Amino acid sequence: MTTLLQKRLFGFSVVLLGFELLVGCGDKKPVEDLKGEVKVISMVNSVGGLPGPVYVSQAGSPIHWQPWTKASFKMANDSRRLVLAVIAMPQRSTFVNILADLYADAAMVNLINATYVPILIDGDAIREFKQFTALLCAEMKLGPQFPLIVWMTAEGNPIAWKPLPYENKSSAAEVFMKSHDTVAKMFANDPDYVFNNSRLDQAERRKRIMLRLNEVETSKEPTADALRSLRQLNSLYDPVSRNFYGLGGLFPVGVLDVLSMSARMEGLPDEQRAMSLKVVNSLLEDILVSPMFDPLDGSVYDAKRGSSWLFPVYDSQNCSSQARVVISLLNAYEATGDKRALDRALGVLRFVEENHKLESGLFRFGITYSGDVGKWLWLYEEAKDILSPEELPVWVAATGKKKIGNIPSELDPQRKYFRGNSIAFAKSPEEVAELLDIDSTKVKVLLESARKKLLKVRNERLKMPAADKDENAVATFRMISAYAAVYRITGQSSYRDLAVETLVKAKEIFTAGPRLIAYPGEGPDSLLAARAFTYGVAINAVLDVEAVTLKGDWLQWAGDLFSTVSEEFSTQTYIKECPSAADLTDLPITDSFLLFEESTFGLLAISESRLDALGIPIVPELKEKLKAFPISAITSPVIHSDVLQAALMRNFSVSYVFGDDAPETLIEALARSPLHGVNRRVASPSDPPNLIPKPGEAIRLAHDGVVSPVRSASDVRIPSVP
Repeated sequence: MTTLLQKRLFGFSVVLLGFELLVGCGDKKPVEDLKGEVKVISMVNSVGGLPGPVYVSQAGSPIHWQPWTKASFKMANDSRRLVLAVIAMPQRSTFVNILADLYADAAMVNLINATYVPILIDGDAIREFKQFTALLCAEMKLGPQFPLIVWMTAEGNPIAWKPLPYENKSSAAEVFMKSHDTVAKMFANDPDYVFNNSRLDQAERRKRIMLRLNEVETSKEPTADALRSLRQLNSLYDPVSRNFYGLGGLFPVGVLDVLSMSARMEGLPDEQRAMSLKVVNSLLEDILVSPMFDPLDGSVYDAKRGSSWLFPVYDSQNCSSQARVVISLLNAYEATGDKRALDRALGVLRFVEENHKLESGLFRFGITYSGDVGKWLWLYEEAKDILSPEELPVWVAATGKKKIGNIPSELDPQRKYFRGNSIAFAKSPEEVAELLDIDSTKVKVLLESARKKLLKVRNERLKMPAADKDENAVATFRMISAYAAVYRITGQSSYRDLAVETLVKAKEIFTAGPRLIAYPGEGPDSLLAARAFTYGVAINAVLDVEAVTLKGDWLQWAGDLFSTVSEEFSTQTYIKECPSAADLTDLPITDSFLLFEESTFGLLAISESRLDALGIPIVPELKEKLKAFPISAITSPVIHSDVLQAALMRNFSVSYVFGDDAPETLIEALARSPLHGVNRRVASPSDPPNLIPKPGEAIRLAHDGVVSPVRSASDVRIPSVP
């Protein structure tokens, strides 16, 4: 963490020592107790030194942004101001342009700074606000929309909220002014009413959330219902329209993961294994040759526009999502043997290492870019001016460029991007060579020289913003899992070494006693304390490293982290996202379905199934919560794909138990087994006799309890890596 951040946060920590504002708590002081002398406060933009791309992007904003801390609410309380909170997700970088619209007019900036205590919230780091935004939008009968602007009292209770618009809608400034006039007038006329009413609304909101949590229906037959959910997931793909219903616009990471795993799980019904493999093959055929993979820098985009993969959302290519795609593509490669998936995965890995790896060896969140979509697209004439006569036909053939553009009219009905081209490596060098009757080696040389020229031009015209420079826990743990997966598929021990080295550094940097932190350095828990999601990512990364090293070095830490989850996040009814020490809302917020990425519940359910198979003790109450299979996963398997994967792992995984004297070839075969659905551990003296392997051998425990000997690497019954 930078010295600047430590200095920036020091002032807040001093304030916290003398002030305990009960933001959002159940037994609030009556509003009369909050009255007294109004203090004049002096504010400046205080987020410039904070970690993460949301804050980095707003370091130069004239709005006096404050962080999500008790000290910021004390400012509002002392000055008798309302809080103006903006919740932004760095995964959706349009927030940069939207916030720029707020401070484009100097008079509006003065109004905001003079009237409110403006608080900027990074919904990725302060993850309870990702779910809180979904809850508030649901009250407006809307899906989750970011950024969300929320007017709050000094107690942290919402008064009003509005999604800030983007693209062809009203400006953010117009939306703000309409609500500002109403809220400001209401607060000026009767502040007691505003405090009391928002307090009552928050109390009712708390009751509604708890009621919904108590009413979640779980399966009485989780194994059978998991199979029903898998059947439903496979049925959502339409091979005619090539559309996967329920997927939305996100890259299908979770779907590929669960279907690639189920395609090789021998305990599943044959027809479901065959269907899973068919759908994975179809998805790869649709995606691998699409512009979702950037042919210029090798990265992958998080989402698409409309129903096809031909028009990506040119958004932030953050480290965490890139690493997830690497793992997903490697799993799909193992299931299908489609070498393009391996090539794309290694290309994305190179992009992350070149763009998001810091000198410390750890990883940052990544660049958040927002700008004109047209700058990402290419006119045929532009490529003609940049490339040589020899390069142009090769590049056009490989990437699908057309003189009239290649954006389908249904994705651009107003023809705003007419004649624009979204580019992809739609054809392999060998296909281009055959098409143009050129040597394939020469094609590769020409494609590489064209790529470098076009990337240089694009980087110049995009003018990418300053990047965050702070190590990010989730991004780092994701990359640890990616390194483990690459070793498993390729057999290159250097990637296993990188996984171990990075995990060693991560344990040093992202731990504070038994707890994790989202970013290194000192500061208020409300900003830096790791949320439950981070623990889920971290535990699985630790187990991944243990799975490819098989030395037993990391099992204790995985178990300790899971114990911390039980202590910090497990309540009688649900798994909360925010630890108590960091919680400024006191709302029962949990993360139980996919929104941008896996859910906390799904990640922890996956890690529970793995720890249980490895014989690591788990607190019974937490174990029972994570074993519950929601009925909603049957009808909505896409947003519960991680929970489905956990259920399949719990019921259909196989386990290998090996002795200390197992030969190296056998150990390597086990280390390169799938990370999900195959468990491996060293034998323990406390194991039952039938699970004690003979010298130099291993024992295989099938999902149905059948035990068989494993005498050599060839007996490790897993699909061989193509």
